[in-house]
Amino acid sequence: VQFPADYQQQFVQYATVDCPNNNIVRKMYVNRPSLEALDASETVPSGTVLVMETHSAQQGSDNRLTPTRLNNVFIREKRDGWRVNADSGEWRSAWYSPSGSLVSRNQGSCIGCHTMVRDRDYLFTLPALLTAAKTNQMQYQTTEFGTSVCR
Repeated sequence: VQFPADYQQQFVQYATVDCPNNNIVRKMYVNRPSLEALDASETVPSGTVLVMETHSAQQGSDNRLTPTRLNNVFIREKRDGWRVNADSGEWRSAWYSPSGSLVSRNQGSCIGCHTMVRDRDYLFTLPALLTAAKTNQMQYQTTEFGTSVCR
């Protein structure tokens, strides 16, 4: 799973996820062809690349979190036949620093967490992604889970 250096310009930000229990904001991006395919099929296609930036945050005046510093960038990519194990779906993941340097390609913690949403094609933000594909509007949500290893 490669770091898409131009993702902030070439991808679409489809969601912002507030994680109030640990003061983290996640900005979610998807490659444009996959977003367009989702509008037509509602199925995440092979070739989908998702980027999740995790930001430290503080409480804003509007009762939402305001990002203050980019901490990490996580990449997930889906390809037909990419089975790491029985609980991975067809996804692989990698963790990068804000500068794009590889931190880890260890799939274990990613797979372990994402199995909680295997019924959503292993994506916590699948509902937001589908809505963004239909409406062409970025979605806001609060995490369904209290904390996460992705900080």
